[in-house]
Amino acid sequence: MKKRVLFVIFSCFFLSLISQNLTSNTTGSFTYVPSGALSSKSIKVFYHIPNGDIKTMPILMSFHGVNRNADDYRDYWISMANTNKFMVFAPEFSDAEFSTGDAYNLANIFDDGDNPSAATFNSKEKWTFSILDPLFAQIKTAISGTQQKYNAWGHSAGAQFLHRFVMYLPNSNLDVAVCSNAGWYTVPEFSVDFPYGLNKGQLPTNDLKVAFSKKLIVHLGKEDTNPNDAGLRHNPVVDNQQGLNRFVRGQYFFTESKAIAQSLNTTFNWEKDEVSGVDHNAQLMANNALEHVLKSTLSVDNLDGYSSFFMYPNPVENELFFDNSKLKISKIEVFSLEGKLISSFYFHHFTKNQKIDLFKISKGIYFLKGKGFIKKFIKE
Repeated sequence: MKKRVLFVIFSCFFLSLISQNLTSNTTGSFTYVPSGALSSKSIKVFYHIPNGDIKTMPILMSFHGVNRNADDYRDYWISMANTNKFMVFAPEFSDAEFSTGDAYNLANIFDDGDNPSAATFNSKEKWTFSILDPLFAQIKTAISGTQQKYNAWGHSAGAQFLHRFVMYLPNSNLDVAVCSNAGWYTVPEFSVDFPYGLNKGQLPTNDLKVAFSKKLIVHLGKEDTNPNDAGLRHNPVVDNQQGLNRFVRGQYFFTESKAIAQSLNTTFNWEKDEVSGVDHNAQLMANNALEHVLKSTLSVDNLDGYSSFFMYPNPVENELFFDNSKLKISKIEVFSLEGKLISSFYFHHFTKNQKIDLFKISKGIYFLKGKGFIKKFIKE
């Protein structure tokens, strides 16, 4: 009888999900209730789906900061999603359901993340980010999707949550993780106690090696340097280990992670991207993260075919050049950081010094997009 009741409850919530009009050209929210150890939780998921074939359209999950404002974290991406044809889902880990940093930022890996022990180490089924793959699976079912992977972006507390997701569940369906402006990190140093390092963190070395092979972008605003910013954690351990502001802490996390991967003689696929002129601004960091999101949606074949693409000069004033004698690219588009199409260029003759006239484009940062490649350039 108990199993039947649980099945009915699960079915009702699943039907609630698929009844939320998950069709193209829709914006809204639905409530997701996980099964298993986290079945007592309910998570409101804000979404936006552009026009197009949603059965194959890429999926991006967007993770909010400490204000738990998932609707804003969906909205940051709407314009870019419409232009570039990917869906956005932003789960809200509310204060009511996930009331502490232990439950969200630290994902309930331990009952008390600041005082880890083997006795308080939770099973994977209780970790907050264990809901993400099942959520992805239910979205796929609701849209009859064929997607095998999803991408994710998190800012501030969301970046804390996301980089720990990569480290502790490296075999998930997550493809690219863009972690923007985290306040502090779990650095993979076994000489420092969790949550600042991995001593007492119960993370097997083999899982860490797999995590290093994932595509994680340490995404840092170069102006996010205020040591007195509200909500930025300070104590002797994290200050002495990682530094006094988000920017230097991100640099430390990446540098140490790379060194540790080298010491383990394992593949390291993480990248660091420092963004000029941006502080702790979620919208601007999302705009810049688009490049990493779009790269992941291109097939390996296409990327290999254009690995030799090189444009110059960059920064550019008015005329941008590239060697098109062998690539024979017939169309190139210029997009703003927000994903808005600025201009299209068509080529009928393919030359070694193919020219793109940028006289009419204002100063700023843009993406150059062709079949199989995306490149960022600066117009001065």
